[in-house]
Amino acid sequence: MAQGDKWDLQRCVEYGMKNNISVKQAEIQAQQAEINYQQANLQKLPSLQYNLTHGFSFGRTLDRTTNVYTSRSAMFEQMSLQSNVLLYNFNARKNNEASSKYSLEADRAGVDKARNDIGLTIAQLYLRTLLSIEQSEISRLVLEQTKSQYRNTRKLVDAGSLPELNAAELEATVTRDSATYVQALAQVSLDKLSLKAALMLPADQAFELVVPNVDKIPVDNILEIRPDAIYDIALNSQPQIKGNDLRRLAAEKALKASEAQMKPSLSAFGQLATNFNQFLKKSTGVSYLGEQVTGAYIKQGTAQVPVYAPNFGVNFVNRSLGEYFEGYGQQLRTQFGQGLGVSLNVPIFNGHQARGNMQRSKLNLKQTELAVDRDKLQLKQDIYTAYYGATGAHQTYMARVKALETAERSFQLASRRYELGVMQTIEWLNNQNNLTRARIDRVVAQYDFVFRMKVLEFYKGQGLRL
Repeated sequence: MAQGDKWDLQRCVEYGMKNNISVKQAEIQAQQAEINYQQANLQKLPSLQYNLTHGFSFGRTLDRTTNVYTSRSAMFEQMSLQSNVLLYNFNARKNNEASSKYSLEADRAGVDKARNDIGLTIAQLYLRTLLSIEQSEISRLVLEQTKSQYRNTRKLVDAGSLPELNAAELEATVTRDSATYVQALAQVSLDKLSLKAALMLPADQAFELVVPNVDKIPVDNILEIRPDAIYDIALNSQPQIKGNDLRRLAAEKALKASEAQMKPSLSAFGQLATNFNQFLKKSTGVSYLGEQVTGAYIKQGTAQVPVYAPNFGVNFVNRSLGEYFEGYGQQLRTQFGQGLGVSLNVPIFNGHQARGNMQRSKLNLKQTELAVDRDKLQLKQDIYTAYYGATGAHQTYMARVKALETAERSFQLASRRYELGVMQTIEWLNNQNNLTRARIDRVVAQYDFVFRMKVLEFYKGQGLRL
């Protein structure tokens, strides 16, 4: 666990899985798949739609309550409630729902894959940073040892027991070791920066790691590991394999849905509708406008007398705003109508759309099947590569341990001879350099072995742990 403000591997991995952009993108894709699934699931229910149209008509227009054209301006409103339910060929919607469900589960597995990928990346960067810290510590110890040896030699030179050349050679070595130590510290900073980038942390944020003893990091016994057994476990635990299997199932259901689209479908529908129409001007009665010639005549002797008729006109005044909806409820009740029926849809020719969708679905299914085979082969390749890499790393590590033991004994003997004055400084420095390289080689081999073993443990479903 984290100690104070320091970061251990578990904290790094958990933080990276939560905040990495690739993981967030995978989560968004899964959320979109969930919306598609909900939509496909609700398509099984009958549709229900309410329509409302409200407006004004001017000039010659249709009176929607009498279906008679008139030249009077009016306010009109139409309302309808429609429903549709599929009676036959329900397989298209059922298979679409199943395909969407499998796609959702596949995208959720994709989120797990993205988390695993960033977890492995963070573990690798974390161990690489620990290696840099170990190398910087070795460089520091070598520098301190060289400084101590230089101080002792300086005293002997000043006392006349050793020549000035010995002190000069050690002084130059102190300078080189100081530069090596500075470079090692710079590499630690660079590796921390890479780790912070994977964690999406600001580059200037304070960042200290928990440095466990690499000798105490638990690893499985390499002799007890069988790569074929790990592969069998990984087939059931790795989200990439699980996601591909789910996408294959989704493609199979999508193919069945596209095949169903080529068959006839039968639907039932129902509708409720009503209208309202109100003229913008209302009648206030009639008025006598006098007489007008009708065009008819009567004979009085030999004369023709025109026939007159009374002329009346209808008086209109603008309605007030409160009068626009007079009789609203009565008209809605009077104009209320219902409709009920069935609809048959037989796909005969639609520009090759239905058949083209089916053919694309077949090709998509083949692609997903190939992806399943490809990733299974890649998984086996990765596991066997990790196993043989771990085996080689273990052998290299054991060889580096023996080389370090030899270098330490050689350096101890060289230091005694140098202190007795029977070995030159340059020879002692060569022994020290050999010891330094042996220490670094052992640490590098050990961290390489640990990481490769952690990869194998990851494929076994044990997670990432130090």
